[in-house]
Amino acid sequence: MLYFIGQVLPYIAGSIFLIGVVYRVMSWLKAPVPFQLTLFPAPKDGAGRVAAVATEMVFLKSLYKNDKSLWLWVWLLHVSLALVLGGHVVGIYYLMNQFTLIGLTPQASQALSSVLGTTAGIVLMVALIVLFWRRISDPEVKRLSDPADYFDVLLILAIVITGNHMRLPNVHVDLPAIKAYIGGLLTLQPTPIPENLVFITHFLLVNILLIYFPFSKLMHVAGFFVNRAMLVEAAPVYPTPAGTPVRSSFASKQTGLPGTGTGQSTVTRGV
Repeated sequence: MLYFIGQVLPYIAGSIFLIGVVYRVMSWLKAPVPFQLTLFPAPKDGAGRVAAVATEMVFLKSLYKNDKSLWLWVWLLHVSLALVLGGHVVGIYYLMNQFTLIGLTPQASQALSSVLGTTAGIVLMVALIVLFWRRISDPEVKRLSDPADYFDVLLILAIVITGNHMRLPNVHVDLPAIKAYIGGLLTLQPTPIPENLVFITHFLLVNILLIYFPFSKLMHVAGFFVNRAMLVEAAPVYPTPAGTPVRSSFASKQTGLPGTGTGQSTVTRGV
C-alpha cells in the first residue's frame, strides 16, 4: 500500500490534474461567446489589461464591492493559501534556510520560516472554518449549496489540518527526507515515501485533491483568468473599421458569422 501511495499514485494524480485542467481550459476557450463582454471603463492597452487582471486577482475588488464581510475571509484564505504553497516550495527546497539569501543566519531563517508557515497555516484553517460555518448557517447560502461545495471545503480543511499537525512541537518531520522524496518524484526516480503517518496522510489527501480538482468547482482558479480575459478585452470601436474584427476573439473561431468588419457600424438600426 505504501508503494502505491508513495510511488504510483503521485504520477496518476499529477497526470489527471494536468490533463484535466488543460482540457477544461481549452473547452472554455473554444466555447462561442456571441457578444463582446468587455466591462467599461475598459483598459486601453495590453499593459492596462494585465494590470486590471492582476489587481482583481490580488485584491478581489469585485467581491469587496458586493460583500465586504465575505471579502475579508475569502481574501485571507487566498493570501494564506498562496503563502502556504510558496512556503512549501522554497521551504522544502532550502530546508527552511531560504532567508539566508537576504542575510539572516540559518537559525534565524529557520525560526522565521517556522513562524510564517505556522501563522499562514492557522489563518488558512480559520478562514476555511469560517467559510464552512457560513455555508451551513446562512439560509440563503445553504439553499444554494450542494454536496460538492461541502466536500471541497472539508477536503482542503483536512489537508490544512494534517499540515498544521506536522508543525506541532512533539511531531518530528524529517524535512531532508521529504525533500529527497519529492525530488525523486520530480526527476522520475521515485524512492520510498518517508514512514511518517501524518505526512503520509497529508500527502494522500493532496493526491486525492489533485485527482478531484479538474472535475470540481475549484477550477474557478483557472476559470478566473479566462473570465477576466473576456471582461478586459479591447473595447469595440463603432463604426468598425474595414478589416477589423467585429466580434469577440473568443467567439469568432467557433461561429459561422462574419469575423471582420465592412466599414459600417455593427449597431442594428430600426426601419
